[in-house]
Amino acid sequence: MRALILSLVVLSAALTPALAAPATLEGSWRGSGTVTHRRAVDQVRCRATFKPAGAKSFAVSSLCTTDTGRYDVAGQVTGSGSRYSGWVETNGQRGSVVVVQHGNRLSVTVTSRRGSGRLSLSRN
Repeated sequence: MRALILSLVVLSAALTPALAAPATLEGSWRGSGTVTHRRAVDQVRCRATFKPAGAKSFAVSSLCTTDTGRYDVAGQVTGSGSRYSGWVETNGQRGSVVVVQHGNRLSVTVTSRRGSGRLSLSRN
């Protein structure tokens, strides 16, 4: 019995760092959501890539499509833990972005003077 308990304690100690490892934005993501512009709401689909740009920063590039167009979006976010904020830009329009990570899922909110967007992304 003592050997079983000791084995469980050792196994638990070995698994704890792996389970507690912080998630990272780095990598490829894809998903969908909505964008609102001039009271019109459109469905949007995006593929995004996050690359490290500093200790707590990531450069983001994405390709988003709606029924009416295709948009290359670039920007940068900074944060820690599961919450990041920063800016994104497409076609000369700049907006603020908030990214909240929940494991392998991201909730993304973008706001600008001309509209807003909400996306849900998951790892590729």
